[in-house]
Amino acid sequence: EMKKFILPAVISLLVLGWAVRVYSINADLDLPQKIVYPLGEIVPIENDYFDYEFEDMDGYSVQVLRSELVSAKEFLDRYNAGDRLSELGPYSDYVYAIEITVTNTNNPYTNEKGIALLLYNLVGKNYILSIDNICFAISNPHMPGLSFSLQQNASKTILLPFIVMGWQNDYNDLLENPPMLQITQYPHQKMLEIA
Repeated sequence: EMKKFILPAVISLLVLGWAVRVYSINADLDLPQKIVYPLGEIVPIENDYFDYEFEDMDGYSVQVLRSELVSAKEFLDRYNAGDRLSELGPYSDYVYAIEITVTNTNNPYTNEKGIALLLYNLVGKNYILSIDNICFAISNPHMPGLSFSLQQNASKTILLPFIVMGWQNDYNDLLENPPMLQITQYPHQKMLEIA
């Protein structure tokens, strides 16, 4: 008869212990503060970062100049690369093209630290888009890759192409509720309006 009470009591204590542990881990969770900047504003990165504090992008700033949503074929045709449409995959219907200017005003680590565009995302209400490597190389032939550094007081204008799958995102909804460009994650999640 005692066994009927021991098993439920042990299970209850285990569940209670698990709940206390989950609460204690999350009680002091330090979530990033989301800051939204309007289109065209020059946004200093400061001491914010994506993954590691030692990324040290302080001294750099980013400005969104313009954006447009075009069909993937139209995007490629602009760069005489229409024959490469099949490389983008069967669901690559649109390209969200974001033109930005990156400036190094006072970061002295010109060959060591810089900007990692690979970490830049377009964040919408229920989706996240990453830069497409193929479209990036086509639209930025002067860029050796997605990471770079600039000399102090130098700027570079770059086109960031993000592939949009039509079956996942409605074209009109994307125009009515445009995503934002995320340039840092922590301690401030800096989001730049693109429209």
